[in-house]
Amino acid sequence: MKGFLCFLFAALCFFYSYTLSEAGVTMRLMAVNPADSEQVVPIKVYLPVEVKPEDVIYRGDLEVAYDAQQGSYYVFGEFLLKPKETLEKEVEIKDVWVIDSEQVAMLRQEAKEVLEGFRKTGYFERASLLYDGIERKLKEVEEMQDLSSASPGYKISNYRNCLSLLNSARSDLVTAKTLLSDVSPRGLAKFTWRIILFIVIFLGVLGAGSFYIWQRQARLESEPKPQE
Repeated sequence: MKGFLCFLFAALCFFYSYTLSEAGVTMRLMAVNPADSEQVVPIKVYLPVEVKPEDVIYRGDLEVAYDAQQGSYYVFGEFLLKPKETLEKEVEIKDVWVIDSEQVAMLRQEAKEVLEGFRKTGYFERASLLYDGIERKLKEVEEMQDLSSASPGYKISNYRNCLSLLNSARSDLVTAKTLLSDVSPRGLAKFTWRIILFIVIFLGVLGAGSFYIWQRQARLESEPKPQE
């Protein structure tokens, strides 16, 4: 029983931390065998959800596997450690927590073009509010990206916040585009043609129905009436 408890404690006695490196982010793992005898110490550490196997630059003799329940990959391995021995491992990960500046620039340019389309409509003020909201979110993304080199944990957290802001900005842009398509001269013309098409179809159906009723009535009148 004592040996089993020592093994269990040894199995759980590992630590990990993140540090920034030139390649990206380095994960440092440390396993300890606190027992007075050799023990097999397993290591299993989950990678951030954004990391894929191709993003792992170096993992040594550790393996990579996927946990469907957690929705993320992890590194693992088992190592025979001598009594009181400490084992250190490193995993280098590509820096995938960066928002492409071109994405931000394209969103900003697209928002400006959409805003310009509202100038000849009565909705320019409302569109300006949407544009200001988009611009504020994009600036916040840029500022957070500039500050994300403080620590790996801060960098990853900032990246996820930036993604949320970008998705929100895209949603606002879709709203602005939808509004523009409805109120712009082109949108109004399209709407007018839809009304005309609906009227034409309605009149066609009405005419066909009237013709059918007229033919039926004429057929009934042409049939010989029974003599009394």
